[in-house]
Amino acid sequence: MGDIQLQTLKGVELSGRKAISPMRETCDVESGQAWFSRDGSIITMDWYTAMALEGRVFNVALAVPDTVQTGEDAYDPTHPSILLDVPDGSVFIPVHVDICYEDASSTDNYIIIGCEDICTYVSGGTAVSACNNLRTDNPYASAITAKYTGDSQLTATDPGVTERILFSYVNAFLDATTSPPMQVIWEPKSPPILVGPASFFAYCYGAAAPEFSFSIQWVELPKSAVV
Repeated sequence: MGDIQLQTLKGVELSGRKAISPMRETCDVESGQAWFSRDGSIITMDWYTAMALEGRVFNVALAVPDTVQTGEDAYDPTHPSILLDVPDGSVFIPVHVDICYEDASSTDNYIIIGCEDICTYVSGGTAVSACNNLRTDNPYASAITAKYTGDSQLTATDPGVTERILFSYVNAFLDATTSPPMQVIWEPKSPPILVGPASFFAYCYGAAAPEFSFSIQWVELPKSAVV
């Protein structure tokens, strides 16, 4: 009887452990347990950090940090300054866009960030050399194609009326001779979920074609993790 009761108590103990340590499944179908402190409080981390730990956060920027590119002298939907195409089978969730720009004369300067439900790239532009995983052991490779305006003009399909404008910014009369470069950071509270095929783009323009540099971070998942 005593042995039976002991086994029953062990079973209760094991059930209790399982009850306070629920299993979770990551985006890559790995399993982990909830994490608790010594006083029994659950320890949590923000979603972005969790995605970075799983190797799902990527970054693109100009290959040489102290170089700049030239934007457009007017808004033209077929000529974005930055374009990232998301292929079928991938999901792109932007979390941070950093654009630093400077004009050469006193004209209004604009930044427009948007997305579309097709891959819009046509031709031209300069390819970003690598979409870097923010986990340095590179557990996953990005499927994103990233281009920016360079020696040849970047051409894309006009998004038309289905374009989603996510962010717009205007700065009046920035002048490189009297003003420092402007830095614009966009970190969406509710980011768009781009299920490939799709495109993410930014226009950086002004009458005198401002120079700009940029850095973009996003979470990239397989389509099966979302759909």
